[in-house]
Amino acid sequence: MRYIFILMMLMSFSVHAEWIARGDNVYSKDIELNRTTERVSVQLLVDDLVDSSLVHHMQYQCENRVPIKERTVWVARYEGRMGTGDVIYVKGAPWVPFEDSRFSLIAIKLCIDMYKQDSK
Repeated sequence: MRYIFILMMLMSFSVHAEWIARGDNVYSKDIELNRTTERVSVQLLVDDLVDSSLVHHMQYQCENRVPIKERTVWVARYEGRMGTGDVIYVKGAPWVPFEDSRFSLIAIKLCIDMYKQDSK
């Protein structure tokens, strides 16, 4: 009976990742660093739109600690701030060469962090 109670308690808690501030109304969560494929994945929230926000699920292909390619797995435009409310628009895109953008510093830091995993 005790195990059933513990299981019920564990299942009752909601699990969600907290957005981490990255500056300029940009936040991140769900970061995955895969050294085998040399790819990093991250969800980026841009919350500077008038009463709406964008969530980008991005992937970056890294080589020698720098991103060389990027792709948008999906983008969702939300009617509310901080990724809340109804979704207005969703799309994805193929791999393209990495370009300097609003997310460049985040992508570069993630690639560096992925390579640091080897030294631990």
